[in-house]
Amino acid sequence: MKGILKYFILPLLAVFLVGCNESENEYNADTAVSPYEPVPGRRLVSQVITTDTIDGRAYQWEYNFVYDAKNRIKQISSNFVGYKAKEFSNNTRYYECRKTSNVCYYYLGNDFRVEYWATQQFPDYPDWNSSPSAQWTGFFNSNGTLARYSLLDFAYNAMTLKSVHTDSDYYYEMKHDAKGNVIGYKLMCYNSEGSDVVKKDCSTECVYSPNKNNTNIDFSAYLGVWGFEESLPLDDVDSHTPYQLAALGMTGATSGNLPSRIVSRDSKGNAVKDENGNPVYLEIKWEFDTQESPVSFVIGACRKTRIKYVN
Repeated sequence: MKGILKYFILPLLAVFLVGCNESENEYNADTAVSPYEPVPGRRLVSQVITTDTIDGRAYQWEYNFVYDAKNRIKQISSNFVGYKAKEFSNNTRYYECRKTSNVCYYYLGNDFRVEYWATQQFPDYPDWNSSPSAQWTGFFNSNGTLARYSLLDFAYNAMTLKSVHTDSDYYYEMKHDAKGNVIGYKLMCYNSEGSDVVKKDCSTECVYSPNKNNTNIDFSAYLGVWGFEESLPLDDVDSHTPYQLAALGMTGATSGNLPSRIVSRDSKGNAVKDENGNPVYLEIKWEFDTQESPVSFVIGACRKTRIKYVN
């Protein structure tokens, strides 16, 4: 997600997705038992909407959150406007995609299940229209953090996430500041000799402000600073993270402060560098309500995010 100068909200397709099915095996979200427990006292976010313009193309990411009686995430319904790149011999064309998705969460003791449905439509190329779906399982440690999810294994030091290993030769090495805030990661792999090799260095992706985060959403994770959710299987328009596992505290202690700066990246995801080869950071400007909770933030000149609450 990257900057907006002027944004006209595109009308999203009126696609209806069913809610979470709780009838199977008499599952009841409000009474289900799980070692995962959200941090108490945090203000519950009901909606986050980000708008942006990248190379003249308007984007939107909208997440709507529903919780159970124990304040665990029960459902995320989302609307997105994104683009699929198609390369030709002399140029690359971008085709608008309008997507609606629905994610449901099931707490089954130590076991965990996530069900995902989506409908994506391409107004200018309807042959690409599709309705992807998936079901992923995992399980929690006794301390309430994910030990396994989909193709990922998680390693912790107490409640602090240290690394995330994929089923391939790649793994994510998490980076934190002195206060425990996640500032980025390194994507590592093993070479033929079994040595560690850095494939992608995002270890200084984010800088934090003194402002405390009193919400249940880790906004550094929302902005992709944790990195590992990019490796989860998705469909072919994957410029968003529908599950928000890290943001909701399922992968250990979240960042206690709100970010103040983040590395600027171009439309291909490459870090923007200054004349000395150092990364360029974009300022994050926050607005707060009377409860000292963030209601919006702007990254750089124009990438705008609005936040609403359950109460």
